[in-house]
Order: sequence, then structure tokens, then C-alpha cells
Amino acid sequence: MRQQLAENIYQQCPIIYRGRHQGPDKNLMCFGFDCGSGWYDQILTLSIQIEKLTEKLRDRGVELGYLPMVTQVKEKYAGPRFYLTVSTDEMGELISKAEEDSLCICEECGAEEKLMTAYGRFLKTCCETHRIPGVPYSEVDDEDE
Repeated sequence: MRQQLAENIYQQCPIIYRGRHQGPDKNLMCFGFDCGSGWYDQILTLSIQIEKLTEKLRDRGVELGYLPMVTQVKEKYAGPRFYLTVSTDEMGELISKAEEDSLCICEECGAEEKLMTAYGRFLKTCCETHRIPGVPYSEVDDEDE
């Protein structure tokens, strides 16, 4: 993800991204967002939702060390994965929905697209513009997921 976009997320959600300056033995956000910028809107929306839920926990007296903190955001199996130190059921549901919704959005540019396989094996969500030239892609049937 482009650094400017990442910085905007960090500024809007300082509680849940508070560990991004820790070393990789404590928090993998020190490497930034390990996905394309096309998922920016989904990640920003999800981050803001979790930040608000985290603020409510803080306001109820939960100490900073026990509040949710994002430890990694990456692409895996053609969708974003969003990892927290701790979470509530509501946060887990939000994360699952965001991950599922992103399976029809090009990871690179954000265009609506279908989940594809490359070489019949590797999953990728990408528009025609962002497909690797020469690689055979095919749509994933609902039965394949």
C-alpha cells in the first residue's frame, strides 16, 4: 500500500496502530500494510470501525496494554487478512465481513472484479489491467471457493 494512504489510516486510528513502531518480534506493522492500495477503502473503513469499538473499551476503563492492537495486515488467499492482539466478537465479525467483501475488489486499483485463479492454482483478486501478462487466469466458481 502506498505510504501516504497508510499514514492516513495511522492518523485516523492511533490506538489500534500504536504498535507499528515496535520491532518485528512484537508487531509486523513495522513493515506497513502488505497488500495493494486497491483495498485502502475497505481497510480504512474496517480500521475506523475497530478504532471506535476500541475507544469504547478504553472509555469503560480497559487499560491501554489490554486494548486491541493491529499486528499485521496482509494479502492471503486473494483477500486481506487483518490480525489483532485481542478482539471482541463484534470485531471478529467486522473483520470477516471486510475480508469477504474484498474478494471482489482488485487489490491494486480497487476496481470491482471477480476472484481469479492463475495457472488454475493461485488465487488473486485483480482486474484485467493488473493481471500478469502471459499468465492464464480463470474465474473461480462459487463451488471452488
